[in-house]
Amino acid sequence: MTPTIEGTTIRYADPTNRSVREIVRDEQVMRRRILAALADGPLTVPEIAAAVERPTHEVMFWVMGLRKYGWLAEIKEATDEGYYPYQLVEREGS
Repeated sequence: MTPTIEGTTIRYADPTNRSVREIVRDEQVMRRRILAALADGPLTVPEIAAAVERPTHEVMFWVMGLRKYGWLAEIKEATDEGYYPYQLVEREGS
Protein backbone atom coordinates (compact mmCIF):
# COMPACT_ATOMS: atom_id res chain seq x y z
CA MET A 1 0.00 0.00 0.00
CA THR A 2 1.36 3.43 -0.97
CA PRO A 3 1.33 5.91 1.93
CA THR A 4 -0.72 9.09 1.48
CA ILE A 5 -1.50 12.23 3.45
CA GLU A 6 -4.79 13.92 2.63
CA GLY A 7 -4.88 12.18 -0.74
CA THR A 8 -1.29 13.12 -1.70
CA THR A 9 1.10 10.26 -2.33
CA ILE A 10 4.21 10.35 -0.15
CA ARG A 11 7.36 9.64 -2.11
CA TYR A 12 10.40 8.54 -0.18
CA ALA A 13 13.82 9.49 -1.45
CA ASP A 14 15.78 6.56 -2.82
CA PRO A 15 19.18 6.80 -1.07
CA THR A 16 20.80 4.75 -3.83
CA ASN A 17 19.70 7.17 -6.55
CA ARG A 18 20.52 10.68 -5.33
CA SER A 19 20.83 13.57 -7.76
CA VAL A 20 24.26 14.94 -8.65
CA ARG A 21 23.36 18.15 -6.79
CA GLU A 22 22.78 16.16 -3.57
CA ILE A 23 26.02 14.24 -3.99
CA VAL A 24 28.09 17.38 -4.58
CA ARG A 25 26.48 19.11 -1.59
CA ASP A 26 28.09 16.46 0.69
CA GLU A 27 31.61 17.17 -0.62
CA GLN A 28 32.82 19.10 2.45
CA VAL A 29 31.89 16.32 4.86
CA MET A 30 33.06 13.52 2.62
CA ARG A 31 36.42 15.18 1.89
CA ARG A 32 37.47 14.73 5.52
CA ARG A 33 36.31 11.10 5.57
CA ILE A 34 38.04 10.25 2.28
CA LEU A 35 41.30 11.93 3.30
CA ALA A 36 41.20 10.08 6.63
CA ALA A 37 40.68 6.77 4.78
CA LEU A 38 43.70 7.51 2.57
CA ALA A 39 45.93 8.46 5.53
CA ASP A 40 47.09 4.85 5.88
CA GLY A 41 47.98 4.50 2.20
CA PRO A 42 46.61 4.40 -1.34
CA LEU A 43 43.15 2.95 -2.04
CA THR A 44 41.00 2.38 -5.12
CA VAL A 45 37.58 4.00 -5.48
CA PRO A 46 35.75 0.79 -4.41
CA GLU A 47 38.04 0.51 -1.37
CA ILE A 48 37.42 4.17 -0.48
CA ALA A 49 33.66 3.61 -0.88
CA ALA A 50 33.81 0.67 1.54
CA ALA A 51 35.86 2.70 4.02
CA VAL A 52 33.45 5.66 4.04
CA GLU A 53 30.35 3.48 3.66
CA ARG A 54 28.98 5.26 0.59
CA PRO A 55 28.11 3.98 -2.91
CA THR A 56 31.01 3.74 -5.37
CA HIS A 57 29.34 6.04 -7.94
CA GLU A 58 29.05 8.82 -5.34
CA VAL A 59 32.64 8.37 -4.15
CA MET A 60 33.80 8.71 -7.76
CA PHE A 61 32.39 12.29 -7.85
CA TRP A 62 34.22 13.24 -4.66
CA VAL A 63 37.50 11.56 -5.66
CA MET A 64 37.50 13.34 -9.04
CA GLY A 65 36.87 16.67 -7.29
CA LEU A 66 39.65 16.04 -4.78
CA ARG A 67 41.96 15.07 -7.64
CA LYS A 68 41.03 18.18 -9.65
CA TYR A 69 41.85 20.49 -6.74
CA GLY A 70 45.10 18.80 -5.78
CA TRP A 71 44.10 16.91 -2.62
CA LEU A 72 44.97 13.51 -4.07
CA ALA A 73 46.49 11.88 -7.13
CA GLU A 74 46.16 8.54 -8.85
CA ILE A 75 48.98 6.05 -8.98
CA LYS A 76 49.69 5.40 -12.66
CA GLU A 77 49.55 1.60 -12.41
CA ALA A 78 46.14 -0.06 -12.21
CA THR A 79 45.40 -2.96 -9.87
CA ASP A 80 44.73 -6.47 -11.21
CA GLU A 81 41.01 -5.58 -11.12
CA GLY A 82 41.65 -2.53 -13.35
CA TYR A 83 41.20 0.18 -10.72
CA TYR A 84 43.66 2.99 -10.15
CA PRO A 85 44.69 3.58 -6.53
CA TYR A 86 44.60 7.15 -5.22
CA GLN A 87 46.97 8.65 -2.68
CA LEU A 88 47.17 11.84 -0.65
CA VAL A 89 49.18 14.74 -2.07
CA GLU A 90 51.47 16.74 0.21
CA ARG A 91 50.06 20.25 0.49
CA GLU A 92 51.72 23.34 1.89
CA GLY A 93 50.65 24.08 5.44
CA SER A 94 49.28 20.60 6.12
